Amino acid sequence: MFFKRKECIHNWKITEKSNAIQQDDMGYPLRLFICTCSKCGKSDQTWIDVAEKELEELKNGKSVLVKWEDV
Repeated sequence: MFFKRKECIHNWKITEKSNAIQQDDMGYPLRLFICTCSKCGKSDQTWIDVAEKELEELKNGKSVLVKWEDV
């Protein structure tokens, strides 16, 4: 007999914010965050839209701009 394991319906909470910012194709900023599920504890990282004013952190050195290159 097989028991189907219940999948967690994640309740993601942002737990950490990086100093890495990238810009999408239209120039809007995205920041890398680590999110953790408050139910099961699983964590994942994701790029989330942030306000354009956060691009100012690139000028003062508080954040860095991530640049991707083809390999």
